Amino acid sequence: MTPLPEFEHPPVIEVAVSLQFEPLDTMRSVHLGSLWPALRSMGFNAVEDHGALEPEIEDFEVAPAPRVGITLRAFNDAPPLPRVWFLNDSKAELIQIQRDRVIVNWRQGAAPEPYPRYESIMRRFRVAFDLFTRFVETEKLGKIEPNQCELTYVNHIPAGQGWNKHGEAGLVVTPWRESYSDPYLSNPEDISFRVRFRMTEEEKNLQGRLHVALQSAYRTADGQPIYVLTLTGRGKPQPQTLEGALRLFDREHEWIVRGFASITTSEMHQIWGRKV
Repeated sequence: MTPLPEFEHPPVIEVAVSLQFEPLDTMRSVHLGSLWPALRSMGFNAVEDHGALEPEIEDFEVAPAPRVGITLRAFNDAPPLPRVWFLNDSKAELIQIQRDRVIVNWRQGAAPEPYPRYESIMRRFRVAFDLFTRFVETEKLGKIEPNQCELTYVNHIPAGQGWNKHGEAGLVVTPWRESYSDPYLSNPEDISFRVRFRMTEEEKNLQGRLHVALQSAYRTADGQPIYVLTLTGRGKPQPQTLEGALRLFDREHEWIVRGFASITTSEMHQIWGRKV
């Protein structure tokens, strides 16, 4: 394989590394409170409560489809438990923990800082997950059995850099072609699309899916038009261990990086300073 594409100034503003596992039904809120001192010693001094995320499973037995309606979830009669955010002082790094998931995020803060690169973020994930594993063992909460790895990259692509109006998506992403069979429609007000790819070269060796979504939006800080381009790799690790999960994260990262380069235009690559 050729080297992974590399950019001097990639438009990534957030990365999330999420490892999902079978629910720890005996975990309670008080347990997460006992975890905080260790996280505070690592600089995560702020805490926020959020609603728990629903489980995400890539199913290759049926075609994927958008979710409709209300999903009810039970943890063997265990009471609801929130998803707890532990944030560092700059709010650029956070660790999210819930009964069936550990997520490590890097996100662009108010003061712009360089994207720390995948290897650095994965080192942070290893530290956080090792701490959580020791915590689960000490509290005798059960066994961590990974069942899904999810890696997400969120990119903000602002107007004024290769494009100006939301109708010019063809200047940013390759799937959007502005050649209509009839000239009646020409300049859409906003644009969004979603595409999925199977992350495998052979049907018998399914590893997961790459999900790509483009959404036109306006930046909250200044109202500037932007495109939000999100790429998510998700699949089941084989074997269902930390080592298997780490290998799958690496595979998802490769698909995201190569997919990003494939789905964006060469003109945008010049703006972002493509080196490889």
